[in-house]
Amino acid sequence: MSNYIPGFYGDLALAVAPPEGLSMRNDLYFYSGDARGTVRSTQLELDVEVTLLFDYLTFLYNPGVELFGGSLAFGATAVLGSADIDAAVAADQQSLRVEDDTVNIGDLTLAANVYWPRDKWNFLWATYVVAPVGSYDVDDLANSGLNYWTFETDFMATYFDPDKGRDYSVVVGYGYNTENDDTDYKSGDEFHVDFVLNQFLSEKFAVGINGFFYRQLSGDSGDGALLGSFKGEASGIGPAMYYIANLGGRDVAFTAKWISEFDTKNRLDGDHVFASFAMSF
Repeated sequence: MSNYIPGFYGDLALAVAPPEGLSMRNDLYFYSGDARGTVRSTQLELDVEVTLLFDYLTFLYNPGVELFGGSLAFGATAVLGSADIDAAVAADQQSLRVEDDTVNIGDLTLAANVYWPRDKWNFLWATYVVAPVGSYDVDDLANSGLNYWTFETDFMATYFDPDKGRDYSVVVGYGYNTENDDTDYKSGDEFHVDFVLNQFLSEKFAVGINGFFYRQLSGDSGDGALLGSFKGEASGIGPAMYYIANLGGRDVAFTAKWISEFDTKNRLDGDHVFASFAMSF
């Protein structure tokens, strides 16, 4: 796994600037995945099962400041959650199985965004920094933090036609990861494309399809990279539903979505499930 989470970039009008002032979003995220395979000329068999339940709280502030002809916003995402890992390794008719779980804080994400509206089109350039402040112990199998920095740049585009209820978005992103100093392992650079296709059936209700395409561009490295470059690949797709309610005079967007992975290589293979809500103050 890595700091890239499919489906985490939003649900409705991804590249549309938030209103001036403070906006908030909460994502309850569940992931269940596994990885099985053989390495070293089939002499070593691996079996890993991972279950995550994280809650992400994001605050985004739009100060009403123009930058490069667009609207500037910045924010942060904090996370608290649990990780449960069950892993086994077998070689020469000998096997070892270990289990571990944890409940703790995760890594902190800082964001700076610039939005450009163009009629029915909206564009966004976003920069994310994931700081390794989460709980991590090299002797533990399960950790809520990854213990390395990630610097990511994304470009997003949204086509939104309120008359026809169409909301289409695409995200193209590139992430650079630093080395985990405790394991001497450096994860390679990552490229991903995420897409959201939504259709409003009324002013308050929409259905959609979410998906992603992920490729690791450079191999893993460092003294801890005993399996070589170990480049990861994955794709995924799934449905989503949205409902916008008015609570206390404010619109609150509720989301439920599921993305199922396929065509995975050197990564966990599983399902991403989100239950989210977002609002502006």
